[in-house]
Amino acid sequence: MTGADEVALVAAELDRRRVEFELHHDPRAAFAYIYVALTRSLEVQLRQAETGFDDPEWVADLATALAHEYFTAMDAVDQALGAARATPRGLPSARAFPGEVPQPWRDVQAAFGRRSYVLEDVLFSMTAHISYDLPIALQRMAPVATHIADFHRMNDVLGTAVEGVQDGLAERYSRALAVLDKVFARQDELFSNYGIRVARGLAWFNADRLLDASGSADALDSIRRSAGAFIREVRSPDDWRLRLVLRIARFLVPERRRWPDEPGFGPPAEQTRVARAG
Repeated sequence: MTGADEVALVAAELDRRRVEFELHHDPRAAFAYIYVALTRSLEVQLRQAETGFDDPEWVADLATALAHEYFTAMDAVDQALGAARATPRGLPSARAFPGEVPQPWRDVQAAFGRRSYVLEDVLFSMTAHISYDLPIALQRMAPVATHIADFHRMNDVLGTAVEGVQDGLAERYSRALAVLDKVFARQDELFSNYGIRVARGLAWFNADRLLDASGSADALDSIRRSAGAFIREVRSPDDWRLRLVLRIARFLVPERRRWPDEPGFGPPAEQTRVARAG
């Protein structure tokens, strides 16, 4: 099995979960949709005759290890929600989740328990995944310095792809996303080529900290708190005027989350854009 085949399996499992989230009207669907698109873009790149990577197998291994962290966290969330498939809104507090759910994902789920928008669903989940899951995955792989070039080439592929999927996200879950994007203009830098590169670069740095025995405890504490800090910044910024505007906007603008009628990933044109993103 090639590295591209491994990444294809990851994409297939992500898409299976995306379908399940949609069927249950679970806010986790929006991030899963983005994750599928980015993973498929990486797969397309790995299937090129010239992948652009020095060690394509390591790239595939990292994608698989990272997805494992996400799958493990989502399985723990599912267990917490219960066999009855309770809605995430039924658990409004991060403390309602058991210890098996990593703290960043507890914070994300708690945000779903309050009024949330599609853009927030994506940004909060992406923050937890990159700021927490990625350093943990890198720590477990113990990358060497020679891998950093491939890591940044991955950033190129993923950063380019993420800018091409926002239209599909809006069409699938919220046609008001363009308006909400303006409301949250200060916080959505992560949902961009530049934001992906910066966030992943910081994740590499934090992985190095985790591998350093003298700083690992502080590093772990930092990445555990990162998603919660970002969510608080979005939900309750320091500037009281902005805080007031956002509260009014949140009160006046309905969530308007829509759910697709068909489980397919998207129309052929959308799939073509995803394939070309690599």
